[in-house]
Amino acid sequence: MPAQNVPSPDVTPVRSVADLERVYDEILAPSFPVTELVARDVFVAEARDDRLDVLAARTDSGLAGAIVGSRHGAAVLVVWLAVGGVTRGAGTGSALVAAGLSRWLARPGVQIVLAEIERPDLFPAHPDHGDPARRLAFYARRGAGALAMPYYQPPVADGMPRVHGLLLSVLGAAVSAPLPRTLTLDETAAVRTFLVETMGEHDDAETRAVYAALDDPAGLRLVPLADYPRVPR
Repeated sequence: MPAQNVPSPDVTPVRSVADLERVYDEILAPSFPVTELVARDVFVAEARDDRLDVLAARTDSGLAGAIVGSRHGAAVLVVWLAVGGVTRGAGTGSALVAAGLSRWLARPGVQIVLAEIERPDLFPAHPDHGDPARRLAFYARRGAGALAMPYYQPPVADGMPRVHGLLLSVLGAAVSAPLPRTLTLDETAAVRTFLVETMGEHDDAETRAVYAALDDPAGLRLVPLADYPRVPR
């Protein structure tokens, strides 16, 4: 069915083991490389334990996409966002982002919603995993910005590598303001908690560079995604 004929999806939380397994098998596993995705049993267990918050988009044709968040203090990270191939371009991604932001920013204490976005100058388009340039444009149209700091994704499991070439981006915040801007003290503290909980404080050069940017006396800048080539790697 052509994307333009796909009805608008309903976005709802996913809780049952069977539905979580479907989200993993039908949406996440085909959309992400193994270096960026935990094992299915880990995904299901963490969702059941409320360490992951899973929202799925459904149409009359079935499962259309999913967005998954993980809370770290006053920050929520969009761990995964993916849309099934048949519904790409039909507004499913926009519906998922809107639902996730509305849900997570309404929670007491949440200051900021973050996402990891591949740099288009370092990642080529992939037939299964998508086009980073189009993905960046998608987020830019929704007002997302990139934090002016180097960043890597910590290993998703033992034995997996760090994933480099990513932008740590802000999809939404409790207090919105036009870009470019400097993060508030509360937002910066939220980013710090997220980094400490996920990345840790390893004493290596690339991790020190991340925290050095966070601790810049001038503040942590949030810039339009169109300016990402100027963001340190």
